[in-house]
Amino acid sequence: MQGTESEQIPTEWKMCDREWWFCTGMVWCACLFLICTVTIADPDLWGHTLYGLRAIEQHVLVEHTDPFCYTEPGAVWVNHEWFSELSFGWLWSNFGGLGLWFWRNFWLLVIFIPAWIALRKFRASLAGAILLLVYSAFCLSQFVVFIRPQLVTFGCFAVTLLLLRHYLDRPQSKSIWYLPIVMLLWANSHGGFLAGVGIQGIVLLWMGYGVYRSSYQQRDLLRLGTVIGLSWLVTLINPYGIRLHQMLWDHLVTKQIVREWQPLWEAQQALLYYIPFLLIALAFLGSKKWQWIDLILIVVVAYQAISHIRHVALLAIAVIILLAQPVSDAIRRLFPHMIQQWSGQERGRFRLFLVISTMFIISGLGLHTLVQLGKESILPWQIGVETQSRAPGMPVATIKVLQDQNLTGNILTDYGWAQYVIWQTFPDSRIAFDGRYRTVYSAELEQELVEFQKLNGQSRGPTPLLDQYPTEILLLPAALKVQEYLKQRSDWVQIYEDQQATLWVKDLPRFQPIIIQTQQKKLTIPQIAKWCHFPADPRSLEE
Repeated sequence: MQGTESEQIPTEWKMCDREWWFCTGMVWCACLFLICTVTIADPDLWGHTLYGLRAIEQHVLVEHTDPFCYTEPGAVWVNHEWFSELSFGWLWSNFGGLGLWFWRNFWLLVIFIPAWIALRKFRASLAGAILLLVYSAFCLSQFVVFIRPQLVTFGCFAVTLLLLRHYLDRPQSKSIWYLPIVMLLWANSHGGFLAGVGIQGIVLLWMGYGVYRSSYQQRDLLRLGTVIGLSWLVTLINPYGIRLHQMLWDHLVTKQIVREWQPLWEAQQALLYYIPFLLIALAFLGSKKWQWIDLILIVVVAYQAISHIRHVALLAIAVIILLAQPVSDAIRRLFPHMIQQWSGQERGRFRLFLVISTMFIISGLGLHTLVQLGKESILPWQIGVETQSRAPGMPVATIKVLQDQNLTGNILTDYGWAQYVIWQTFPDSRIAFDGRYRTVYSAELEQELVEFQKLNGQSRGPTPLLDQYPTEILLLPAALKVQEYLKQRSDWVQIYEDQQATLWVKDLPRFQPIIIQTQQKKLTIPQIAKWCHFPADPRSLEE
């Protein structure tokens, strides 16, 4: 259903164009400040940076086989994030953590600038713009606190959605020709470009239907088809060709052990994850100014968000770009008297007071976080690493024990810790499995890891990761019940434990000195601060 042009424009839109720019701009800046205040090292940041550094050192775009694992040595590696990692490596080698911080915030701007343009283009009211900005920022804050290639998908998704939606309104626009450039960058930076392929296909079908109904002209469809055809074609310009698409499709349709790939209903998460769904209900149930193409796109993205937690961020972006007008109209319809009372020049100061109060509340939340991290010596432009919890916390103390005792070998660890372990121990040690999943490892190995993590005190018999592979060292989260299984085995000895992690070694002759030392209780727990700076190298930390 689509509102007619003769329908009256909300009063607050007509009364204060300059005020809209000023007030919305203040809230926009406050929301951007909120999501930029904290930067935490993603569990895979060590790997992303290391892979980029290695590519630069070897003068290659990608490494086609994996050099880091002992379970499937020489496995084919289809790296869908190679350009992001090359950027990480170059930025780290030239600017350190500050370069990575700027990269993250650049992509936050790429997300928020299309959001601003959409609010203006689709004539969001002041109340609607503030509502969308604030709640979308709170939802996105759960996803953008980490430096990760997925931010490229967030930014390119916002740009792609805005370009397509603008073309549907103005088929004569030439801005649609930027789409192949966006897709070329996207396809080489992160595998989420498949989301762009999907929404482009939907919009193309919609315009084809529009030609059938005489809503669009055939030349409009031909131009869009040409652009989208080029956009799909340039995704093949990557180091792997069509193999990249095949790997990503397998990655998408198979269930994975990582939490963010689980369905929304299977994992506990903050209530902020449900904000986009509330805004969708407000837009489509409370307004008559929505369009069918917006509903179709929202339903498709919402299905992906329900199926995989990580796609909730894409839904939040889709809501702010597509639903500015229906959300504004719903607010006007639900609160007509309040909107009328707050409109007019005589209530300008009151509106300004409300907007400034909102800005200070949002900024205050960001400042509170800055103060808390500041007490841990983490400044706003520094990348923090938490050292006491499971991922995204990193086992810095346990790695220090490994380094102090010169323990090397084949290490089985939690997939969330593995790339930190690679950074700290390669090439002297290899790991069993890490967060790259199907880009490197087989589904069989992944299932063996899942089965190992499920072992407990009632489990008996051998397990592939300990008995079929040459595993020598275990670095495991202390909370895993597999510890009880390991205590039953005479061929494994626990040499270290703290509240975060445990360290086990196989009963081999070369580990006898450390085993004897542990039996004499000479192995102490390192004193590591709760927060430290990326890359959290224990050798550089003061005790």
